[in-house]
Amino acid sequence: MQIGIGIVAFLVFIAFVIVWYLVLKRSIAEAMLLGLLVCCAFTGVENIPTTFVTSLKDAMTEDVMAAIMLFTIMSSIMTQTGIITRLVNILNAILGRLRGGPAYVSACASALFGMVSGASSANAATVGSITIPWMRESGWSKEVAATMNTGNAGLGICIPPSSSMFLMLGLPAIAGVVEAGDLYFALLCGGLWTLVYRLILVRYYVHKYHIPPIDKSKIEPFGVALKQGGSSLFMFLGIAIPLLVITGPVGTLLEGLASFGEDGVDAMNIIIWVPVLIMLICLIEGRKMLPKTLDGWGKMLLASAKQCCNCGAVSLFAMASSNALNQTSFGEDMTTILSALTLPKFVMILIIGYMIALAAGPMNATSTTVSLGPVAYSAMVSVGVPPVTAIVAYLIFASTEGASPPMSSPIFVSSSIAGLNDVSVMFKPLIFHYCIPIVFVGVLVAMGILPIIGG
Repeated sequence: MQIGIGIVAFLVFIAFVIVWYLVLKRSIAEAMLLGLLVCCAFTGVENIPTTFVTSLKDAMTEDVMAAIMLFTIMSSIMTQTGIITRLVNILNAILGRLRGGPAYVSACASALFGMVSGASSANAATVGSITIPWMRESGWSKEVAATMNTGNAGLGICIPPSSSMFLMLGLPAIAGVVEAGDLYFALLCGGLWTLVYRLILVRYYVHKYHIPPIDKSKIEPFGVALKQGGSSLFMFLGIAIPLLVITGPVGTLLEGLASFGEDGVDAMNIIIWVPVLIMLICLIEGRKMLPKTLDGWGKMLLASAKQCCNCGAVSLFAMASSNALNQTSFGEDMTTILSALTLPKFVMILIIGYMIALAAGPMNATSTTVSLGPVAYSAMVSVGVPPVTAIVAYLIFASTEGASPPMSSPIFVSSSIAGLNDVSVMFKPLIFHYCIPIVFVGVLVAMGILPIIGG
């Protein structure tokens, strides 16, 4: 079996970034930029300029790129206005005595929000905007806080209903075989197994990093914290309003209006509206804490601009590299390899799982489902995996999209919120603590070792 040019391009890109950044000790932004050129070269030397420009242009127009910048500015405003400190005081009054409390909340909140968002980027942005600052205030390092938020983001794909779930149900090989009602509770069970793993991982991190409970002297009585900072809770309106408009009765009403319609509701992107609304709320609620001089405003804006440049450059080049890689027949090559596999059941499922995880990073879960979903499903069914279980296992595999370095969007969203300049410090724990174990959870589900309803 011949390895296609797309697979080679991906492997060379990963190797180049690792050597350039870790061995030669150059900046991660520089490594990503040169890695982009490497990806472009695999589309043909004569096509490098066109592929480079097209990939950059597409990356700059992606919603996630705008979200990264907006969340970076939002984080600066939340800090400047003191709203995050008041909010954290309230949260600590409730859970501050539990070691690692914010991290447990982060995992559970990602599962709950995943039921609404259905996307890893939206999950990372919305949940992270609250839990990352809280974790930082509670003793977690920015690296670990960003890593955990990124690792939890995939719950937006394997907790129903998700867009990838409906894409799978619409595939010709599956349509008519599996109904949405049959899959819903089975996928919910599968997603909850991955949540259980994440909660166990939080306990391990609490022990590894010696995270203590909040000092009792720093925990105010709930009534006092609420009285002093209750107005900070208005920031949750920045999350609630877009959710109600997009997914609730208001959204249904707007879809029925001729002047708005379903397209109008779909155009309201939650990862754009959330930071914009939270910024407005913070500016109004914390107006007394804002700079009073032109020089003060200049310093605040300069700090935000510097952070945007640091995270933005890496994000831009990483997403552009992903776009360039998709032009090298990476998806088609993965399909060819999957179609050729004839192995024992456990080995077959294990290889399928890690190949899906490998593809989901650069391609994202939606593209992976469209291109690899049918063959992955058919391959698992052919070795005796029930159809419903095969879909659940596939979606668990694809849910590693959010935690698959170096091109996953949630990595850059989380690092932006955390103020983390060097995103590469997240790569190793994301691979070994999230991607590899979560794929294994999917394998155990496919093998019937971890039971699911209706599987």
